Amino acid sequence: MNNKQKYIQLIHIAKQQLNMDEYSYRSMLERLTAKNSTAKMTVVELLKVLHELEQKGFKVRSRRGYSPKTESAVVKSNITNKIRAVWIAMGQDNVIEDSSERALNAYMHKIINKNRNILMLNVQSLEQYEAGRLLEILKNWHKRVLIERIESKTGEKMPRKIGYDNVIECYQELF
Repeated sequence: MNNKQKYIQLIHIAKQQLNMDEYSYRSMLERLTAKNSTAKMTVVELLKVLHELEQKGFKVRSRRGYSPKTESAVVKSNITNKIRAVWIAMGQDNVIEDSSERALNAYMHKIINKNRNILMLNVQSLEQYEAGRLLEILKNWHKRVLIERIESKTGEKMPRKIGYDNVIECYQELF
């Protein structure tokens, strides 16, 4: 699929996402490009339309799926599944852009492999202590971002000692 086709596809997805009726959609196309069909537009015109739709609230979402559990991997710690669950939840809450296994492993490398002689290759290779440490780091990061969002929406300060599960529950009620 070439760029023009991708942009046309994104414009049609945006039209659906924004619940635009046909008349409003066509009049917007004509206002922006003097053409009433995306098939007749150039790539530059399509980008202009896409930008307008983004201004109206359309968000392009990545096709990347959530981090799958690697079935064949031998896991050293039971905490690994919890790490993946928190990582995926962070992706769903738009705390992180990429919630793939590869991104999780890259983040783990930055955190766990600092000042170490033995490098951990992936999340499955973490021992109990390291897995627990990584899980707490992820939960604190997720919790901190959600608290900031909750406070900005409600205008009230939340107690810093509040538990992770309580923050998640509060966030889900508000958003």
